[in-house]
Amino acid sequence: MSEDLESLKIVLIGESGVGKTTIIAQFIDNIFQEDLQSTSGGTFSTKTIKCSNGKLLKLEIWDTAGQERYRSVAKMFYKDANAAVLVYDITNKFSFEELKNYWAEQVLESSPKNIILAIIANKTDLMDKEQVDEEEVRNFANKINAFFARTSAKTSYGVNDLFLEIAKKYTGAETALTIEDKEEIEEYKRIRKDSVKITKETQVKTESKKKCC
Repeated sequence: MSEDLESLKIVLIGESGVGKTTIIAQFIDNIFQEDLQSTSGGTFSTKTIKCSNGKLLKLEIWDTAGQERYRSVAKMFYKDANAAVLVYDITNKFSFEELKNYWAEQVLESSPKNIILAIIANKTDLMDKEQVDEEEVRNFANKINAFFARTSAKTSYGVNDLFLEIAKKYTGAETALTIEDKEEIEEYKRIRKDSVKITKETQVKTESKKKCC
């Protein structure tokens, strides 16, 4: 077992312009940049999560391009993902239709069977311009065994909760929170390394006793 933190790979998927990049920027750096360039291919960021069961996870959050010319590339990122976050823009009906008719089908076809799925209604700060019926989205989420949540990358509403919910589902923990303290992370690694060493020593002693008897 490695002394490194266990990784949890999360991939954000959806049409260009729905806010995948800004959701990640808000979660990682607590910033909102409206004029971010569209993602080309895929990029990833990391953040550490601590769960109530004592486990620390390194979230590897992948941002994928939504443009049609990059669609074949996106599959490379979610084929081995632990979680897929399908994002649509509540002010853009087409972005949900593409999520339902293309992106979700691709993920279900090419990703691991136990992948955690989330459908995210982004840009909830623009509720007065909403074009997508929430009941329709919730019904679709139930159909593909995904959880539904609303976010606003601009106001940060729901963003932290999205990633913490994924961490909880992955670990089975009741609660989770983000960790910024590098010393706490290093201490966790040290304790984990020591526990592995003790386990190995115990195993060697047990095997030795079996051989001498």
